[in-house]
Amino acid sequence: MEIWKVAILVDNLDEAIDYYTNVLGMSVIRRKAKSLHLDAGNVRIELIAKEVYKDDERLGRLGVHHLSIKTDDIEKTASDLKAKGVKFIKEPVDRGLGLKIAFFDGLNGVNLQLYDQKEET
Repeated sequence: MEIWKVAILVDNLDEAIDYYTNVLGMSVIRRKAKSLHLDAGNVRIELIAKEVYKDDERLGRLGVHHLSIKTDDIEKTASDLKAKGVKFIKEPVDRGLGLKIAFFDGLNGVNLQLYDQKEET
């Protein structure tokens, strides 16, 4: 098995589309009236308008904890995102063993993580 898609229930679909495409640079694969799929590399992200599940208490909750976005240059990526107005929760930090991570605000309570893993030499 493998992860194929991560679905995020959003408060404002148009705002989420703008954020994921114009700020994060993902492209739309498929669009429906109240949802769409984005190309996020080896996995898809599905954005779903909250009204789709408005009558289902459990399925109607917003967000996920965090999505991790892989980058080869965390400092440059963080700088590019800041230039687009992105606010970081945790600046890039070296976790040792060639791993650097950072967290920034997504929409609807979803934290986004930059993930930069280098091989140890």
